[in-house]
Amino acid sequence: MTQTLRSPLAPFARQDCAIPTYLFHLITSLFYQRGLNTVALTLDAGIKEEELTHEGTLISFDQSMVIIDNALTLSGDSALGLAIGRQESLSDLGMLGYAIASCKNGWDALRIAESYFQTTTNLTHVQMNFGENECRRYSRPTHQVSEHLFRFLVDEDLSGHVKLTRDFLDESYAPLAVHFAYPEPDNLSLYQDFFRCPLVFDAPVSQVLIQQTDLERTNQSYNPVTESLAIKLCDEMLLQQDSNRSLVGKVHLALLRTPEKYPSIQEVAEQLAMSERSLRRRLTELNTSYKEIFNTVRQELALRYLQDSNLAMEDIAQLVGFSDSTSFYRSFKKWTGKAPSSYRSNAIYSSSNSELN
Repeated sequence: MTQTLRSPLAPFARQDCAIPTYLFHLITSLFYQRGLNTVALTLDAGIKEEELTHEGTLISFDQSMVIIDNALTLSGDSALGLAIGRQESLSDLGMLGYAIASCKNGWDALRIAESYFQTTTNLTHVQMNFGENECRRYSRPTHQVSEHLFRFLVDEDLSGHVKLTRDFLDESYAPLAVHFAYPEPDNLSLYQDFFRCPLVFDAPVSQVLIQQTDLERTNQSYNPVTESLAIKLCDEMLLQQDSNRSLVGKVHLALLRTPEKYPSIQEVAEQLAMSERSLRRRLTELNTSYKEIFNTVRQELALRYLQDSNLAMEDIAQLVGFSDSTSFYRSFKKWTGKAPSSYRSNAIYSSSNSELN
C-alpha cells in the first residue's frame, strides 16, 4: 500500500510575484566565493540586485528564470544548480529550517518540507510517494522552461534535498537512488561524488528514493514548542504569498480545489466577488480565458493521475472533465504528443528502475 502527498499544481501565473528570494541569496553568495561579479545577475530581470536582499521580497517565475539564465552564462558552469544545492543548509531556510530542525523524525521533516517549501522557493513542484520500504520524492519545474534551466532547477532541488537531509540526519546519509529527467552530463563525476548512490539519467521523471529506515530515525533536537511556533510563522508567510497571486492564479486555484466537480465560470466569478462579464473581460486583457486555464488544470491533473494511480483510463477521463475516454485520448495526445497509455508506461518503467538500482 502506498500513500501519495501532492503539492499544489502551480496555483500562480508566471508573472505573479510568488517566488521568495532565498535561492538568489545562495547564488550571490556562491558568486562571491568564486570571485565573480554579481552586478549583471539581475540584467533584464526588472529588479535591482539590492532588492533581492530585502526581507519579504517576492519576484515572479519569469524574473527568476532571467536571473538564473544570467547566472549560468556568467559562471560558465553547467552544473551550477548542483553547486548551489550542495551548499544549502537548514539555517538558510529561515522559519522552515527551524521547523524541520525541531521536528520529531524524518517522516515529520518530509511532511513539513512538503507543506511549506513554498516559503523558500516556488520554482519546482514537489511530490512525495510513500511506499512500504521507501519514499519517492519527485521534482519538476513549476512552469515549462528551456533545457538548461530545467537541468538547473532539477539539480538544485534534488541536491538541496539531499544536503538538507544530511544536515538533519548526518553526513553519511545517501539516498537509495537519484533519477534525472535529462541526458547524462559530461561532468558526471561531480554528481557521483555528491550523491554517493546509483544515478539514472534520461529518466521519465526526476526523483530521489529515500530508505524508510532513514525516515524513522528520531531527531535528538526535537522541540515541539519551537516546531509549532515556526510552523505558525510559515503559515503567515504563505498567506502573504497568496495575496500576491494574480487573477489567473486565483482562477487556477479555484478549479484545483474541486477537480471532481469543476466550478463554472459564473461560480468562479462569484468566488472572486465579481460578475462573469468582468471576469471574462479581465482574463481577455491578460491574453487568456477561462477555457484556457481550465484546460491547463485538466492537463496537469491528468499527468498526475496517470503517473501516481492505477485508475482506469475511463475513470481518469471522467475525473479530469471528459465525457468519454476517446475525447480524453485526443486531448492528451494534443497536450503531450503521447498517448495516455504510453505516458503511464514510462512512469511505471521509472518506478521499476528505481527499485532495481
